[in-house]
Amino acid sequence: MRPAGTAEAGVVYPPVFVVDGQAGYPLPANPVPRRRGTAIWPLYLLLSLALCGMVVEACFIYHLYTSTGPPGTVSDVERAEKISQDKQPVKGSDLMMKPSKPTAHLTIAPNLSSRDGVLLWNTEGNTIAHELAYKHGGLEVQKEGYYFIYSKVFFREPTCKMFTHTVLRSTPRYLGDVMELMESRRVHCHDPRELQSSYLGGVFHLVKGDTVQVKAKNHSLIARQHSYDNFFGMYMI
Repeated sequence: MRPAGTAEAGVVYPPVFVVDGQAGYPLPANPVPRRRGTAIWPLYLLLSLALCGMVVEACFIYHLYTSTGPPGTVSDVERAEKISQDKQPVKGSDLMMKPSKPTAHLTIAPNLSSRDGVLLWNTEGNTIAHELAYKHGGLEVQKEGYYFIYSKVFFREPTCKMFTHTVLRSTPRYLGDVMELMESRRVHCHDPRELQSSYLGGVFHLVKGDTVQVKAKNHSLIARQHSYDNFFGMYMI
């Protein structure tokens, strides 16, 4: 016998073991790697959110407990007493907030007017007088500016007599008599039992020291049924 791979008479013998590269045997498939943790992270997220909610709720309860105290403590009693005190009525001008500008609203006085026909006004009760001084039936200006002045009176229609309703201004800047700012006149003859009203209102520039008054001729005809029927006031605009 001759060793494999030796030739005799020009004949070449192949080796005993030959690998055929063209064989159609399939190669084994690569193993698919496993995904670890894909089903666990949602659980971690939910657990974290639950813990955060518990912490926030605990902080809120602690803050509420420390600020107000437990039910039935002294803080609750004091708070209830304060609420009851706030509901009690307050006397005088404490019921109203002070205006930011000079303001006055007066109702007519029981004696109605002075000898010269200037109407007198009541400064008590449901009246306002802020930064405007009441003197001799008039309002004295403390601050210069533009003011809206108004007045309203109820009166019985005169029997063929003239009834006048006038708003006057006296100022230290001008010498002489007072100045008429507004006036209303009635000269018709009607039943004296019939009630009429006269309203005057307008804007005027006033300086410090000016005094505004309301005058009525035949003031005995003024009807005083209610305190709010006849009024006089002004305010800075």
